[in-house]
Amino acid sequence: MFARSAAADEPIEVIVIEDRAPDDKARDRERALGDAPFVTILHPDEHAATASVADALATSAGVQTKSLGGFGAYQAVSVRGASTGHTVVLVDGVPLARLAAVTTDLGRFAIDSFGEVELYRGSVPVELGGAGVGGAVNLVTRLGRGEHGERVHATMGVGSFGARHARVHYGDDHGRVLSSTTLGYRGATGDYTYFSDNSTPLNKDDDAYVPRENNHFDQLDLASRIGNATAVGGVRVAWKRNGLPGSTSQPAVDANLSTIDVVADGRFDAKLGRTTARQLGYVLVERQLLRDPMGELGLGPQHRGYLTISGGASTTWSRGFGAHRAIAGLELRGDRFRDADRDDARAALVGTRGAGAASLAAELALGDAIAVTPALRVDLARTAPTPMTEGPDAFADQPPRWDTVPSPRLGVRARIVDDVAIKGSAGWYVRLPTLVELFGNRGSIVGSPELRPERGPSADLGVVWAPAKAIGSIDRILVQSALFATRPRDTIALITTAGFAARAENIGATQSYGAELVASARLARTLSISAAYTRLVSEQLVSDPNLDGKTLPRTPGHFLYARADVARRIATRLASAWLDVAAQSESFLDQANFQRLDGRALIGAGVRAEIAGGVAASLAAANVTNLRAADLYGYPMPGRSFFLSLDWSY
Repeated sequence: MFARSAAADEPIEVIVIEDRAPDDKARDRERALGDAPFVTILHPDEHAATASVADALATSAGVQTKSLGGFGAYQAVSVRGASTGHTVVLVDGVPLARLAAVTTDLGRFAIDSFGEVELYRGSVPVELGGAGVGGAVNLVTRLGRGEHGERVHATMGVGSFGARHARVHYGDDHGRVLSSTTLGYRGATGDYTYFSDNSTPLNKDDDAYVPRENNHFDQLDLASRIGNATAVGGVRVAWKRNGLPGSTSQPAVDANLSTIDVVADGRFDAKLGRTTARQLGYVLVERQLLRDPMGELGLGPQHRGYLTISGGASTTWSRGFGAHRAIAGLELRGDRFRDADRDDARAALVGTRGAGAASLAAELALGDAIAVTPALRVDLARTAPTPMTEGPDAFADQPPRWDTVPSPRLGVRARIVDDVAIKGSAGWYVRLPTLVELFGNRGSIVGSPELRPERGPSADLGVVWAPAKAIGSIDRILVQSALFATRPRDTIALITTAGFAARAENIGATQSYGAELVASARLARTLSISAAYTRLVSEQLVSDPNLDGKTLPRTPGHFLYARADVARRIATRLASAWLDVAAQSESFLDQANFQRLDGRALIGAGVRAEIAGGVAASLAAANVTNLRAADLYGYPMPGRSFFLSLDWSY
């Protein structure tokens, strides 16, 4: 069965498993109650093989997905109103490179290629690094057989606007060694229609529905991993080629981008008495090729290649002292970025960054009910400049830049009773400027080597209720509620200077605060209901009186995802149906809040039925009311669409 993504309007498959024990309802109950941070675990069997990680995250409380609209488009997430750059993305604990770009495209990761996705809102375990105000997303590969004992799971399907997918996963136990291998493909034509006023809002005569051109994408990914409780390693390779359709006012019909990503890592754990040592090493490679032969993106004809290479190693030591635990870690990392003109019109721009970090943390048990977790991480980074080719400092020698950034944090958890926990956290988080923000590129961005890092506090306080036993005919109950606030300072923004050129500047402070509520329950082992609601207030705190106090661009004040599932066995075969809604209030595209983006409510529905021999069929409808909506960046989204899928498990 399928649900739809709150932001990308793509179908999301959810498989409802019937006839489990009632106390199995909260498959992540212990983590919800026991972890000090607020953490949400997303599982691939709750989402379609076509769904990206960003699509799945959009169904969680506190999360907005910001994309360029349509199938396969660039997608990033904003957590609790923080900028997308303040949410760190990791794959199996390996931080993805952010030397050149402020954030990671989560649209290129299919959730079905992972075992689970961990979303940390606010506070983040110190082992996951110096995370930003927006928390962290950790993509985790599952080793061995599936959750229900299956070794092989395969799925394929087709849908509206040329959408198609195929994926096969194999995982097994080989004695003391576990393995996991996934091969998948996703693609779409993306030629849906959208409303265009032809950039003449006062002239209704030239209004029309026109097809979205150059909106296609194809993506292949392969992941293989092997290991056991002591040592594990693997490699993940992804290739994606997509058109860059541009905006509705300035469409691009021939620009495209190709990306190849490789992530390889190895981990080894050693136990020495009461001390556990974890060693991790990794290599990341990302190669992109941008082609814009007609200069449709506004910078003239381009044929450019980007290459980012990163490598790092870390050691983390943990030792128990009775009911307490101490953690210490060291990390080294190096990044190299190269921007080359494939037509040899200009010399390549090359920049590097070397970084080290030290972290200390403690888990202090105050009696049986209260745990306090203080932590401190200090990062030291050296960024070597690329030659600046634009602006007043063009071609001037730039010394290497050094940044020292501490990230203290404190978490508290009180297990009031077995089913209820109160949790809170506070911390100070930092995002370093990227290489492009500091030193610019070939004319579109002017460098600002004096940029200060974005930094600021974050805090939250809330309660979790997850009863282990059923209450009458209601089981699988989970309720989370939290208040939160963040206040990033020295916010970095790209400010247009002249023509198409922009310059990165520290524009001042912003603040976001609000509340989130997550609730789910199952009635009579048949009807499941879940909802995630967030109330968010955001403000710009800047010196410009025309902007001060205005809402942050692309940040709705209310967003809700709700879903109802019904599952019954008919002649021993499981059949299910669902209905969901993803709604958000109005937002604005600009800092001055002049360009208004209407609120929306997108409705999805679908059915799924087991056939025979482990085969099941699903039919889903997304945006059933055919609402002509735009994404948070103002790009048009698909209208009503359908998707048919077959899946097989063995």
